Amino acid sequence: MDLSAARKELERKIAASNNPYEEQSVALGYVDGAEVCLMGWAERPSRLDVKDAPVHANPADSMQIVLEGGMEIYYPDEQTTVSMRPGDCHVVPAGKLHSCVSALKSLVLVVVGHRA
Repeated sequence: MDLSAARKELERKIAASNNPYEEQSVALGYVDGAEVCLMGWAERPSRLDVKDAPVHANPADSMQIVLEGGMEIYYPDEQTTVSMRPGDCHVVPAGKLHSCVSALKSLVLVVVGHRA
């Protein structure tokens, strides 16, 4: 799927969601075993603190590149937060507990895989 079609599908999913705090994603495809997807959020009516968002870990490294808006990634074990703006890139190591949120309408390119 190309980026333009993925963006349209993502915007459709965001508009159809009953929960403005829920992230949505659309898979673009796979490259050398890594999944490439477009992730996004609607603009939130109020800000959800990243420390209150559900914590999870991915089985492989994941790289986030913010295209629009922004996002925060919280690492509860270290109690640290990474704030990202358009153009920023960050890699979350495999198995590392984290949560992520955005208060803005955001668009993030995500690569999850052994070579992310």
